[in-house]
Amino acid sequence: MNVLIVDDSKIVRRVLSNTMKRYFKEPEWKELNLFEAEDGNEAMAVMKQEKVDIMLLDWNMPNMTGPEVVEAVRANKEWNKTRIVMATTEGSKSSVLAMIKKGANGYMVKPFQEEAIFKTLDTITARMQK
Repeated sequence: MNVLIVDDSKIVRRVLSNTMKRYFKEPEWKELNLFEAEDGNEAMAVMKQEKVDIMLLDWNMPNMTGPEVVEAVRANKEWNKTRIVMATTEGSKSSVLAMIKKGANGYMVKPFQEEAIFKTLDTITARMQK
């Protein structure tokens, strides 16, 4: 499982990274590869180099925003199976709906609760197995 965490905050990337390690327990975490990017441009560079299964994506970032990343990923046929989970402070109903329309597969609002992250990942990974 390859997971890309995209957020301009190093602290948020660390929190999500540690949470992913707790979510994917033995023996699965041995198969877990975590990648990090601090903006959309870095995320695109990782996507070109690695097959990303799940992307946890912030909305507000410099250089290339979360919505721009979602559009770029969904425009590329090779990346269509990547599951995108927005992980952002943008929690209004209109924001959530806009990102789902663009192609996001899930949505988490900061500040994160580990239980909510696990529930979202349960939903996303179940969809991946179908």
